[in-house]
Amino acid sequence: MENLPKICVDTTDAFMTTERFGTREEVIRWIKKVGIDNKVTVIISRSDTETGKRGRSNKIIFGCDKGGKHKISDSGTQSASKKCGCPFKIRSTPAKDGSGWKIDVKCGLHNHVLPDRLEGHSFIGRLTTDEKQHVADLAKRHVAPRNILLSLQDKFPENVTRITQVYKNKSVIEKEIRGPRSEIQHLFKLIEDAGYVYWSRKQDDSEVVREIFWAHPDSVKLLNIFPIVLVMDSTYKTNKYRQPLFEIVGMTSTELTFAVGFAYMESKQTENFCWVLEKLKELFVKKDMCPQVILTDRDLALMKAIEVVFPNSINLLCRFHINKNVGAKCKQHVVNDLQKTIDTLWMEVVWASDEVEYGQRLHQLEQACVDYNGFINYVKDTWLTPHRHRFVGAWINRVLHLGNTTTNRVESAHWKLKQMLGNSIGDMVKCWEAMNNNLRLQLGNIRASFQKSFYEVEHAHVSPFYGYLRGSVSRAALRRIAEELLRVDYVGTNRKICGCTLRTSYGLPCACELGRYRVGGIPIPIDAVHVHWRKLTMEVELEIGEDDGSEVDMTAAMDELWRQFRSLDVIGKRALRSRVCELAYPTMTTLCPPPEKIKTKGGVKKKGKNQQIMMFIGNGYLSRSITMGRDQPWMGNTIIPLQITVFYLRWSGGHGR
Repeated sequence: MENLPKICVDTTDAFMTTERFGTREEVIRWIKKVGIDNKVTVIISRSDTETGKRGRSNKIIFGCDKGGKHKISDSGTQSASKKCGCPFKIRSTPAKDGSGWKIDVKCGLHNHVLPDRLEGHSFIGRLTTDEKQHVADLAKRHVAPRNILLSLQDKFPENVTRITQVYKNKSVIEKEIRGPRSEIQHLFKLIEDAGYVYWSRKQDDSEVVREIFWAHPDSVKLLNIFPIVLVMDSTYKTNKYRQPLFEIVGMTSTELTFAVGFAYMESKQTENFCWVLEKLKELFVKKDMCPQVILTDRDLALMKAIEVVFPNSINLLCRFHINKNVGAKCKQHVVNDLQKTIDTLWMEVVWASDEVEYGQRLHQLEQACVDYNGFINYVKDTWLTPHRHRFVGAWINRVLHLGNTTTNRVESAHWKLKQMLGNSIGDMVKCWEAMNNNLRLQLGNIRASFQKSFYEVEHAHVSPFYGYLRGSVSRAALRRIAEELLRVDYVGTNRKICGCTLRTSYGLPCACELGRYRVGGIPIPIDAVHVHWRKLTMEVELEIGEDDGSEVDMTAAMDELWRQFRSLDVIGKRALRSRVCELAYPTMTTLCPPPEKIKTKGGVKKKGKNQQIMMFIGNGYLSRSITMGRDQPWMGNTIIPLQITVFYLRWSGGHGR
């Protein structure tokens, strides 16, 4: 070590100056600027301010960031230090003649080489006030950190900040916004400030949130304007607690999707779904109002909950997922040459227009699958026998589903939300913020679509035949009518040939009906279009039924609450007051989020644990138990020579999982 060459870099001349500075801040700015120009990171080692007490005086001691000694820690973690005892030292004090602050270079030497660039240096990479504000503005709009860094480099060319500083600054901003509030307290504050309707419940034996449901005020309004069809589905990978997110969406008259409500649930059991659907039911202004059609996947727990909470609603199943499951089963049981034929026959069964055609198509499918009992039994036992009325055209064509036969709407909503989230490790506050931002964009698009239907006329709809509908019916409805009009030449006014699917499933005039209007030479009357397609605004007051007004009157409940309060002893009053305060002051709640769940996929490999290795030799194999530790990371294909032969061993141990 004694033979190592001594390094000495002299920067004395760069910091020598006779200039006087008016304030402490000017001194600091000048020295740091000179340091950056000379690739020296200058820090404040010590400083003091005159207070009138003995020994206190105005001074600043500057040093190199590599000054001081490296302190060895026993933490066991891998660490590094930039400290190497650099002697560089500058002292700045006010001049005795009062001309300002002077600079005195005590030692301008460095015992280390100076960098050629300052990228990656934590001190130099600190953000300025303007840069911090820029990061805050972009972070508020959910811009990814890597894009924030690129924006910083474009706006501030001299910036040498790295991605780590951006992440740290984002974290500081979030902590400043949240303050001393807990996650759930901050979530409730955001929800309250935005005017959301929400409910939550906790586990019986703790303060941990079990379920939480919220809905945007405009979503509630849209639900009551367009209540006919709702699409529901759950998704994962939206939060660090790994809880399923249950999302409910609807469809406007312009065929745009709107979010009704979101719920984080403890699990996907019937009881959990029932609680969420009960809260959904409370969003309807009128007590007797409920969705006519609810579209879901084949989730038996959810389907049971729908039967309990909305017994009068028709529960349809997603055709897309059914066809996907049937196609996968077909590949398992049917030879390749017949798979395409059987897929076609299955689709003909699904699209059968009436029960007679359904019977014929099913018979053809059974004949084609006479040698594949496993497949045909799966199709009949799993789908057709119990659920044909939920997805086969012969039955659902009589249902007013407005064209919704798959859960694609809610699946698309899941995708947009996850795009806004960016990752699946955020807490409930981040999830709510992403949902809220997504809703703002969604509502803007819906309002714009209403205005387009009011003021814009497509060229295909300028005919006097649409005179009563233009500006009063959505353009989406007019497009469907125009497509149906093409069938009139073939259908005429014959209802049997027509099938009247557009009338029964969409609430729009079908081909035979349009044929009668054309023969009579009259425009399509506005009453021929279902009221769903005639609603082109959400700026309306929701009407409360005569029997529903009492539900929003709290006078009797408050009187009873006061009566109970007066009749209780001191302990009882405290308990009742605590429960009331939870309602009155939600931001003071004691609720806490669920614990973060560990990954349960695969087992934890312990050091020194015996692992069973299967050794393949020729057409046979040899099983042997050996001890593998973390110091023996065997992975992939390893060739092991033996006296008898050479064989391949595949080891997939605990490393890399």
